[in-house]
Amino acid sequence: MSELQIFRCIGCGVHLFPERLRCPRCGGWSFDRVAAGPGRVEQETTLVRQAVRLGSVHLGKGPVVIARLEADTSGEVTLEQRADGAIRTRRK
Repeated sequence: MSELQIFRCIGCGVHLFPERLRCPRCGGWSFDRVAAGPGRVEQETTLVRQAVRLGSVHLGKGPVVIARLEADTSGEVTLEQRADGAIRTRRK
């Protein structure tokens, strides 16, 4: 697993996830990939049939990412992306 990468508009600096074709703020076409950094779980739910916990993670850089919640999610967490594209939380 590796740290989740989000996108930063080169034109105005806004951070986005998922990747966009154009920046919604300035209309720019160019983006850099940057580390997502820490965030906080704002909402969570459990899919009972599959025993999976999902949550909305608000990143310090702005975007909100839906991720599979692992272990304790109080306080700050970081996000990791698996090779298959799944995004999971990790205790900071």
